[in-house]
Amino acid sequence: MKIKKLTLSDSERRELTTGFRTGESHCFRMRCRAILLKAEGLSAPQVGAQTEMTAQTVGSWVKRFENQGIQGLYTRPGQGRKAIMDCSDE
Repeated sequence: MKIKKLTLSDSERRELTTGFRTGESHCFRMRCRAILLKAEGLSAPQVGAQTEMTAQTVGSWVKRFENQGIQGLYTRPGQGRKAIMDCSDE
């Protein structure tokens, strides 16, 4: 099996490391970590085992990172579970 190597510039690696260490959401931090692990030469299943993602999900995030950069790792507006209660319900 051929492992696709992801090449990062120094600035991308710095941004991803900062995102992994200080990102606001757990999901974003794990996505940054997945990209960093992939850049180290790990396969998608190996990265998935360390980040609790499927190999397919790892591949999707790598593709988004290649197309959009670190901005592609953020959750898009309107995605995810909606709030059950807001301030007006109090």
